[in-house]
Formats: sequence, C-alpha cells, structure tokens
Amino acid sequence: MKISIKDITSLTDSSKKFTGICDIKDFSYLGSEFSINHVEPFEVVASMIGNGKLHITFATECTITGACDRCLAPVSFKVMISSDETVQVSDGEVVPDEELGPYSFIEGEDINIDELILNEILVNFPAKILCQDDCKGICPVCGKNRNTESCDCDDTVLDPRMAQFLDVFNSFKEVK
Repeated sequence: MKISIKDITSLTDSSKKFTGICDIKDFSYLGSEFSINHVEPFEVVASMIGNGKLHITFATECTITGACDRCLAPVSFKVMISSDETVQVSDGEVVPDEELGPYSFIEGEDINIDELILNEILVNFPAKILCQDDCKGICPVCGKNRNTESCDCDDTVLDPRMAQFLDVFNSFKEVK
C-alpha cells in the first residue's frame, strides 16, 4: 500500500485516515523464509504537525508462518506491529535527515506502508520460533523429528577440544 505525500501535505494541522492494506505475502529473515498469513484490519493516520513534519501512525497484528528453529515443523505465531514515524517534508518531498539516514519507506513522493510493516515485523520478531516450549528437535545422527518418533542413536556430543584427553584415557584402559 502506498500513500501519496502530496495528498497529506495539502492538509494543515489536520489528519487524514486511510484503510491499511498489507500487500506483503512472503519475506526472508536470517536465511529463513516466512509468509504472512493474515493482517488484522488497521487504520493509517497521517497528519501534518508543526513546520512541515509528516506524522504517520498505525497499529495492527499479523500472523506469520515459518519453520520451528529446532525441528523445522511449520509453526504460526503472531507479531504486534505499531508504527509511529515523523519525517520532514517540503513541497511534497521528503527532506533527508542526515542523523537518521535515508528512509527506506519513502519511494519518491509516496510512503510505502508495506515497508513500514516489514520494518516493524523485523524489529518485533521473536528470537526463537518453537513449535512448543519443550521441542526436542531433530536427531543429529539419523535426522528424525524427536517430537514425533524416537530413535536409538548415540547423541553424546563431545567437545572436540577435549578429544586428545579422551585419547589419553583410552590408551590407559586395561586390555582384557
């Protein structure tokens, strides 16, 4: 969804409301693929405040589907999105702010609401995505999902830095 800056800059000390629509369906984050299944209906409020400052606010919640970080099973989770941005505008164009750098959600004379939504999703993204709190993950030996089936694999993981000590202990074992 894009909003024209010129539609808003003509307003002085008043606000304009838009019905928010999210056109993003899929995105990548940290090497994993995610899809946005549902975005709650939301309202974007854009207003001119002070000396040529454009203020944009909205809040919504979206449901995202991705893979569990331990067992790779599909899992859905919710992310709260709340955006409150202020940019300096002059004659219908954004004035760059050298302290903040370029605005990724400004495209020429338009505000890209989808970019704001994606930025907020990434900021509020959970650190770990798990299908359940006690997810057992995948067996590193045979690759079975330990949540659905068990295996008899030896899953003892030894610290490779201690391998030389293990060799010394094994050399002193008695031979029968």
